[in-house]
Amino acid sequence: MGYVEGESREQCVLFPESLDEYVEESNAVRAIDAFIRYVRFDELKFERAEPAETGRPGYDPRALLGILIWGHSNGVRSSRRLERECGRNVELMWLTGKLRPDFKTICRFRQVNGEAIKEVLGQFRVWAGGAGLFGKELVAIDGSKFKAVNSKNRSFSLEKLKKMIEREKKSVERYLEELEEADREDEGEEKELTTAELKEKIATIEQYMKQREELLEEMKQSGEKQRTLTDPDARLMTTSKGTEVCYNVQAAVDSKHKLIVAVEVSNDVEDQGQLGQMAQEAKKGLGVDQLTVVADGGYFCAEELHKCEENGITTYVPVRRVVDRKRHGLFTQKEFFYDESKDVYVCPQGAELRAFWQGRKRGRSGKQIKTYATKECAGCPLRSQCTKSKRGRTIERWVHQPTLARLEARLRAHPEMIKRRKGLVEHPFGTIKVAMNHERLLLKGLKKVGTEISLSVISYNLKRVMKIMGMAAMIQSLSSQTA
Repeated sequence: MGYVEGESREQCVLFPESLDEYVEESNAVRAIDAFIRYVRFDELKFERAEPAETGRPGYDPRALLGILIWGHSNGVRSSRRLERECGRNVELMWLTGKLRPDFKTICRFRQVNGEAIKEVLGQFRVWAGGAGLFGKELVAIDGSKFKAVNSKNRSFSLEKLKKMIEREKKSVERYLEELEEADREDEGEEKELTTAELKEKIATIEQYMKQREELLEEMKQSGEKQRTLTDPDARLMTTSKGTEVCYNVQAAVDSKHKLIVAVEVSNDVEDQGQLGQMAQEAKKGLGVDQLTVVADGGYFCAEELHKCEENGITTYVPVRRVVDRKRHGLFTQKEFFYDESKDVYVCPQGAELRAFWQGRKRGRSGKQIKTYATKECAGCPLRSQCTKSKRGRTIERWVHQPTLARLEARLRAHPEMIKRRKGLVEHPFGTIKVAMNHERLLLKGLKKVGTEISLSVISYNLKRVMKIMGMAAMIQSLSSQTA
């Protein structure tokens, strides 16, 4: 018995098969095509959204955007690889009508239309909201580190530079000692390094050391804490796999179907300070007046929490606890009763601590505080149990302390909310990094990386909706809203 035989390459047919027959009805590329047809390109100000009346015809931006979305959905983000796929991949042939734009055209389109591509996510929100795919009640916010195009060896902090300069100085001293020793030795004796080789090594190290010292001085003058040479916008960040040069990608995920509502790219090392902006973007994107947001303890920032509350956003964020003074044998702040009617603290001895200063606290949080104190500490019999300061005991209170009190009450009433965050927001990041092969970035700079991440988020959302609605229903919904 023989094998299953295919057709001969030289076989001629009178009526060739159409390209559409090679793409199944359930193929994801059909959903991408339907979405591209839905997007209002003229509203988003894509370059050449309408064909020019004169000059050489250009590529339709719909086709180029379709290529990029297909690429990000299938883990192919390089413009050179996309150029090759356009010439051999049946799905892309079907999507573009057998167009074969070169990699420069694809790259330039992505670069020039960065802002318009980011707005495509807004168009997705409009359609998904109309299709009932958003719950619009609860959103989970989290950040994830994406590796930048920059080696750790090309990233420097002030401390790292100082250590490198010190190490190079010691190397120069060691080689100088070897050089002196080589000069004293007999010429006929075999040496590990010749005098010429030692001089060459010293000159090389001194050259590197000079470069480090110049870079250190530049950073001190500019106030920089970090500098990366390959991608100046990237920063050295701590990840689950160690320290890497990364960007911090922030995402807000709706709880109903784990669709990403809003995304931002930052080079801030920490998530603290990001909550207010992301929560407001999610609220605006969903078009609601009230929204509940859950995030992890890394987002705890008093001012950000108050900003959310002022804008109709209810937060669930673990509260960071201050150091308990009892470990040092001193009274904790909880042992001081706060009288809200008088705006005073009453100490265990019964003395009243009144506010004598109000201002913004130094540090990253920058929260507004009041400082309370009393003159009765001097003769207090419990002074040794209360403070070691010569000026007496002081207490700091955040101006918007009731905001924290309400947050703590919500956490006590609904402890399950914090657990929900992990199941909501880590699923999209895992899919993008692993299933879509986007753990490492290809582009450099905040603006370009923002475009790259936007394309991955759009692709993720489309893949997610395909599973939720099914291919036929999704295409039908998009086609019915296409102008």
